Amino acid sequence: MATEDIIMLKTVSLFVTIILLFAFHAVHSDELADGSQNVQKYPSSDLRQLVSMPEQTRQLMREEMLDHLSALSEIIGYLAENNFDAAANIAESRIGKSSIGKHRGSGMGPGRFMPLEMRKIGWGMHESVTDFSRIAKEGNLKSAYSALHKVTAACAACHYRYRTQ
Repeated sequence: MATEDIIMLKTVSLFVTIILLFAFHAVHSDELADGSQNVQKYPSSDLRQLVSMPEQTRQLMREEMLDHLSALSEIIGYLAENNFDAAANIAESRIGKSSIGKHRGSGMGPGRFMPLEMRKIGWGMHESVTDFSRIAKEGNLKSAYSALHKVTAACAACHYRYRTQ
């Protein structure tokens, strides 16, 4: 594997690790608090837009996002092994356009609670994953990482702008 490929792999792995740490904190923030009634769980300095939704829907969305992070980790692992088909298949089946709307019929889908711009970022992310899947199947590692960067950039943009609690 070329030096630039190794550097790119390490950079992507670091980014996914940081996202996983943020996700862990978000999921376990209640457990991390010291139990004091005076603990301010969410700092007033958090300027991200609050998106309100029912607790069950919020939990469902979190579970999906955690699965997306897990899928990203698997994708990076497959890319490190030059297993482009496996990376592409995981990407499309778990995060790509074909995965959108799993909960639409149940009335629990989070999309209806999201502001339009948040939904657009989400749609763009799913579209980018489908593009990544197509590009990865071509077998060019640099092109695959470039396409994967668009996916993680969409994740970062959404998490930077929005929060659900």
